[in-house]
Amino acid sequence: MHINWQTAVVTPEYPSPQLQEALRRRISEATDDDLLAAYLHWTEGQVALDWFAEASDLTTELQEELGRLNALVAPPNSPFTGDYVLAHAALRQVLQQASTTADHAQKRTREVWYQLREQTAGDLAGKYRRDADTAVVSSMGNVRAQLAQASRDASDALTRHRNDMHQLALLEAELDRFLTTEGSISLEDIHAMAPTAFEQAVATLARRDGCHILREGGGARDLGADVIAVTPDSRRIVFQCKHRQAGVKKVGSPEIQTLNGTARPQHRADIVVAVTNGTFTKPAADFARDHEIHLVDQARLNRWARWGEPLLAVLGLEETPPSIAVAHTA
Repeated sequence: MHINWQTAVVTPEYPSPQLQEALRRRISEATDDDLLAAYLHWTEGQVALDWFAEASDLTTELQEELGRLNALVAPPNSPFTGDYVLAHAALRQVLQQASTTADHAQKRTREVWYQLREQTAGDLAGKYRRDADTAVVSSMGNVRAQLAQASRDASDALTRHRNDMHQLALLEAELDRFLTTEGSISLEDIHAMAPTAFEQAVATLARRDGCHILREGGGARDLGADVIAVTPDSRRIVFQCKHRQAGVKKVGSPEIQTLNGTARPQHRADIVVAVTNGTFTKPAADFARDHEIHLVDQARLNRWARWGEPLLAVLGLEETPPSIAVAHTA
């Protein structure tokens, strides 16, 4: 019997009549111990072949799953893009680890097969005497256990990934519905607003989050507070709103410094927020970080206004809820 290890296919080679006669003569001369040893040796070889096939099949399945996974692309510009990336990465790590284990099992079973083949011409009866060394295949027990564990790990990871993809699909559908409601405000609409309308939009968004609005528009004497809101847990948020034409200009450090000078001393703010439909300069961002002022730029505003993610979640002041804020549209 010839083993093609490249394809893991077992193909028979029929012996010639002369060899058949020699085999019959050898069998007729064999003792019971010889026949039992030959049977045990054949069984070990068959076990090695079976385990090699099992490792080979698992390797193929894992490579196919990795190929399918690599073809998946996280949807861009989605509030769930990061969740897709994390779910794909978690599955990839498990599949790669399991693939490494399966590859090791293939190599080990191949080594065992060659050891068994070399022993075939030796004293098989002596090999299987009661005081003889443990059979070669028995040393592979831990390899097969690792192979079984790798298969279970891969199966569990695939199940988790499918569940994650199902949950994300439901959230995407929920987001699609939310985008069609009045509760969703696009950046395009915000860019087209006048500064006073932008302040009112920020107040509307805070109200959507469940806040009580104390002021929803600034003026000549607003002391840097265009909108003041109180969160459901009684924290006071002071907003300074800086609308930029078409969202292309930046808010500089002087404006953030002015907000810092009034938000807490004058307005008793617990949370200070500067929000713009544009971006912030690096000096403004550095000053805000040093003085615990939260900045909502164009990207964060899109999450809050268009996608419906609550502001406190956008700012990292509370955990992101399991779904978008559709409930706030009621």
